[in-house]
Amino acid sequence: MIDRQFFRRIAASVAIAGMMVIAIGDIAGAAERLNDGDSVNGVIRANSPTFRFRSQSRTGSPIQTSAGEEYIFNAQQGDTINISVDVAEGNLAPVLVLISSQNERQVAYDDTGNSLRYRVPAAGEYRLLVLGQNNTRGRYTLSVSGISNDSVAQNPSSGSTDQRRQLLVNDFGLRVLDNCPPATGSLVVVSFPEATQTYRYCANANRVYPAGEYTYDAVSRDLKSGTSVAQGSSSQTNDSRRQVLQNDFGLRVLDNCPPATGSLVVVSFPESTQTYRYCANPNRVYPAGEYSYDAVSGDLKRGTSLAQGSSSQLNDQRRQMLQDDFGLRVLDTCPAATTSLVVVSFNESGQIYRYCANPNRNYQAGEYSYNTSTRDLQAATPGRNTERCAVSFGGVCVVK
Repeated sequence: MIDRQFFRRIAASVAIAGMMVIAIGDIAGAAERLNDGDSVNGVIRANSPTFRFRSQSRTGSPIQTSAGEEYIFNAQQGDTINISVDVAEGNLAPVLVLISSQNERQVAYDDTGNSLRYRVPAAGEYRLLVLGQNNTRGRYTLSVSGISNDSVAQNPSSGSTDQRRQLLVNDFGLRVLDNCPPATGSLVVVSFPEATQTYRYCANANRVYPAGEYTYDAVSRDLKSGTSVAQGSSSQTNDSRRQVLQNDFGLRVLDNCPPATGSLVVVSFPESTQTYRYCANPNRVYPAGEYSYDAVSGDLKRGTSLAQGSSSQLNDQRRQMLQDDFGLRVLDTCPAATTSLVVVSFNESGQIYRYCANPNRNYQAGEYSYNTSTRDLQAATPGRNTERCAVSFGGVCVVK
């Protein structure tokens, strides 16, 4: 899962219409949440989080660097948000920037009037930056009004930093939409009740979660369907064995085992005096055949040995770390040409383990090495760790 350490690994770089804002400082967890009618006191000092920005609305505007503070709030469609800043002390010349967390695009900007007025076109989370123009500093009072009392926020922060969205994708296998459409009858709609606010997400239905309304239960860490369980989901969503097959082994479990199972993965769970049997579609790691779940090792065994390729991939902590901590989709093998891929090397006791993955927003194509001290990925020095694969074991290149 993504946590604050993830935010500290990268500088948030956002290209936005009318302005480019780049956070230089470590702002993870620094944003203060605003509610309707709030009047908060703030101060911009020399050690405040720093942003580089350029107003593209003015041709030829140079890039500027300013310290500032960040705030977040949730608004509903149709809200008219009024924001104002009153300078209380110092020579502060405020720059106000409003950004939609839905697509990380600037929606409003002011550097002359100390105020913003914005009508919200779509419900969601918004980020407000208060910056000190031309290195000005000082204390200020920020006032905000016009935020709807409706406490349901739709798909806030839909990008890679939204832990609720990532939970639905990673733990429940749902394909989350960027926004909930007006008609949700054919979709999975999940609500996250948190404190005084409820966050709402829409996703495509699948075999495990049919269309309907669900609520995330933070205690059981499961999705519950209203006051009753959705048809067919009682045995599915509350079935720990089924969830293990889907979440830990990436198998798509069928509702029932058909008479003919020759083309399927058939897994047996021997428990006490009873054995539970599940059928699933095969994948690259687990081809069609009979398997049994080993509760001691937490793995699937085929006959007396593990399925080909499953040991190195499912029990590979390096691979899992790249996927879970860095959001990378690791390939089963590194191809001959890796120029368009993220290539990560792990140097362990004189042996180098090399992985290839698709690039994403945070990690562009190139060579990286894992730093065990910082627990981070560092761009490798050109020419290092680029040896051709000498030995391939279960999809992992081992360079000796």
